[in-house]
Amino acid sequence: SSDLAPPAPAVPPDPCEEEDELESAEEEEERSLRGRESDEDTEDASETDMAKQDDVDYVEMKEQMYQDKLASFKRQLQQLQEGTLQEYQKRMKKLDQQYKERIRNAELFLHLETEQVERNYIKEKKAAVKEFEDKKIELKES
Repeated sequence: SSDLAPPAPAVPPDPCEEEDELESAEEEEERSLRGRESDEDTEDASETDMAKQDDVDYVEMKEQMYQDKLASFKRQLQQLQEGTLQEYQKRMKKLDQQYKERIRNAELFLHLETEQVERNYIKEKKAAVKEFEDKKIELKES
Protein backbone atom coordinates (compact mmCIF):
# COMPACT_ATOMS: atom_id res chain seq x y z
CA SER A 1 0.00 0.00 0.00
CA SER A 2 3.03 2.23 0.34
CA ASP A 3 3.45 1.90 -3.44
CA LEU A 4 0.41 3.95 -3.99
CA ALA A 5 1.08 7.57 -4.22
CA PRO A 6 -1.10 9.82 -2.22
CA PRO A 7 -3.70 11.57 -4.33
CA ALA A 8 -2.57 14.80 -5.81
CA PRO A 9 -3.81 17.71 -3.88
CA ALA A 10 -6.63 19.53 -5.64
CA VAL A 11 -5.05 22.40 -7.39
CA PRO A 12 -7.22 25.41 -7.60
CA PRO A 13 -7.77 26.39 -11.20
CA ASP A 14 -5.51 29.08 -12.48
CA PRO A 15 -7.58 32.19 -13.19
CA CYS A 16 -5.49 32.89 -16.31
CA GLU A 17 -6.27 29.47 -17.71
CA GLU A 18 -9.96 30.04 -17.08
CA GLU A 19 -9.81 33.34 -18.97
CA ASP A 20 -7.96 31.62 -21.82
CA GLU A 21 -10.61 28.90 -21.94
CA LEU A 22 -13.38 31.54 -21.86
CA GLU A 23 -11.71 33.55 -24.61
CA SER A 24 -11.18 30.39 -26.60
CA ALA A 25 -14.84 29.42 -26.19
CA GLU A 26 -15.95 32.93 -27.14
CA GLU A 27 -13.69 32.93 -30.20
CA GLU A 28 -15.04 29.54 -31.22
CA GLU A 29 -18.60 30.77 -30.83
CA GLU A 30 -17.80 33.89 -32.88
CA ARG A 31 -16.25 31.76 -35.64
CA SER A 32 -19.31 29.56 -35.56
CA LEU A 33 -21.59 32.60 -35.80
CA ARG A 34 -19.48 34.06 -38.60
CA GLY A 35 -19.68 30.72 -40.34
CA ARG A 36 -23.46 30.72 -39.99
CA GLU A 37 -23.65 34.35 -41.13
CA SER A 38 -21.43 33.46 -44.03
CA ASP A 39 -23.69 30.51 -44.81
CA GLU A 40 -26.71 32.78 -44.51
CA ASP A 41 -25.02 35.37 -46.73
CA THR A 42 -24.27 32.63 -49.21
CA GLU A 43 -27.88 31.45 -48.99
CA ASP A 44 -29.12 35.04 -49.43
CA ALA A 45 -26.82 35.51 -52.40
CA SER A 46 -27.91 32.17 -53.75
CA GLU A 47 -31.57 33.12 -53.33
CA THR A 48 -30.89 36.47 -55.03
CA ASP A 49 -29.12 34.69 -57.89
CA MET A 50 -32.01 32.23 -58.12
CA ALA A 51 -34.53 35.08 -58.13
CA LYS A 52 -32.56 36.86 -60.87
CA GLN A 53 -32.40 33.62 -62.83
CA ASP A 54 -36.16 33.16 -62.36
CA ASP A 55 -36.69 36.69 -63.71
CA VAL A 56 -34.47 35.94 -66.71
CA ASP A 57 -36.28 32.65 -67.30
CA TYR A 58 -39.65 34.42 -67.05
CA VAL A 59 -38.61 37.12 -69.52
CA GLU A 60 -37.22 34.49 -71.90
CA MET A 61 -40.43 32.48 -71.60
CA LYS A 62 -42.54 35.59 -72.28
CA GLU A 63 -40.36 36.45 -75.28
CA GLN A 64 -40.68 32.89 -76.60
CA MET A 65 -44.47 33.03 -76.18
CA TYR A 66 -44.53 36.37 -78.01
CA GLN A 67 -42.40 35.01 -80.86
CA ASP A 68 -44.58 31.88 -81.13
CA LYS A 69 -47.76 33.98 -81.23
CA LEU A 70 -46.23 36.34 -83.81
CA ALA A 71 -45.18 33.40 -85.99
CA SER A 72 -48.69 31.97 -85.68
CA PHE A 73 -50.26 35.27 -86.78
CA LYS A 74 -47.85 35.54 -89.71
CA ARG A 75 -48.68 31.96 -90.75
CA GLN A 76 -52.42 32.74 -90.52
CA LEU A 77 -51.96 35.91 -92.58
CA GLN A 78 -50.05 33.99 -95.25
CA GLN A 79 -52.77 31.33 -95.36
CA LEU A 80 -55.44 34.03 -95.55
CA GLN A 81 -53.68 35.68 -98.49
CA GLU A 82 -53.39 32.29 -100.19
CA GLY A 83 -57.04 31.50 -99.43
CA THR A 84 -56.10 28.35 -97.53
CA LEU A 85 -56.92 29.48 -93.98
CA GLN A 86 -59.51 27.03 -92.64
CA GLU A 87 -61.60 29.65 -90.82
CA TYR A 88 -61.61 31.82 -93.98
CA GLN A 89 -62.68 28.85 -96.09
CA LYS A 90 -65.54 28.04 -93.67
CA ARG A 91 -66.79 31.64 -93.75
CA MET A 92 -66.49 31.82 -97.54
CA LYS A 93 -68.40 28.55 -97.90
CA LYS A 94 -71.14 29.90 -95.62
CA LEU A 95 -71.28 33.18 -97.56
CA ASP A 96 -71.40 31.26 -100.84
CA GLN A 97 -74.29 29.12 -99.54
CA GLN A 98 -76.14 32.27 -98.43
CA TYR A 99 -75.47 33.88 -101.82
CA LYS A 100 -76.78 30.83 -103.71
CA GLU A 101 -79.86 30.69 -101.47
CA ARG A 102 -80.60 34.38 -102.10
CA ILE A 103 -80.15 33.95 -105.86
CA ARG A 104 -82.48 30.91 -105.80
CA ASN A 105 -85.07 32.88 -103.80
CA ALA A 106 -84.78 35.83 -106.18
CA GLU A 107 -85.22 33.53 -109.18
CA LEU A 108 -88.28 31.89 -107.55
CA PHE A 109 -89.75 35.32 -106.79
CA LEU A 110 -89.12 36.46 -110.38
CA HIS A 111 -90.77 33.31 -111.72
CA LEU A 112 -93.83 33.77 -109.49
CA GLU A 113 -94.12 37.45 -110.39
CA THR A 114 -93.83 36.63 -114.11
CA GLU A 115 -96.58 34.01 -113.82
CA GLN A 116 -98.79 36.49 -111.97
CA VAL A 117 -98.23 39.17 -114.65
CA GLU A 118 -99.00 36.64 -117.41
CA ARG A 119 -102.22 35.54 -115.66
CA ASN A 120 -103.28 39.18 -115.24
CA TYR A 121 -102.49 39.85 -118.92
CA ILE A 122 -104.56 36.88 -120.08
CA LYS A 123 -107.44 37.89 -117.78
CA GLU A 124 -107.37 41.51 -119.02
CA LYS A 125 -107.10 40.38 -122.66
CA LYS A 126 -110.15 38.13 -122.23
CA ALA A 127 -111.99 40.99 -120.55
CA ALA A 128 -111.02 43.34 -123.40
CA VAL A 129 -112.14 40.82 -126.05
CA LYS A 130 -115.43 40.28 -124.22
CA GLU A 131 -115.96 44.04 -123.93
CA PHE A 132 -115.19 44.42 -127.66
CA GLU A 133 -117.62 41.65 -128.60
CA ASP A 134 -120.29 43.13 -126.33
CA LYS A 135 -119.83 46.59 -127.90
CA LYS A 136 -119.89 45.08 -131.37
CA ILE A 137 -123.19 43.33 -130.66
CA GLU A 138 -124.59 46.49 -129.11
CA LEU A 139 -123.66 48.52 -132.15
CA LYS A 140 -125.19 46.00 -134.53
CA GLU A 141 -128.45 46.08 -132.59
CA SER A 142 -128.74 49.81 -132.66
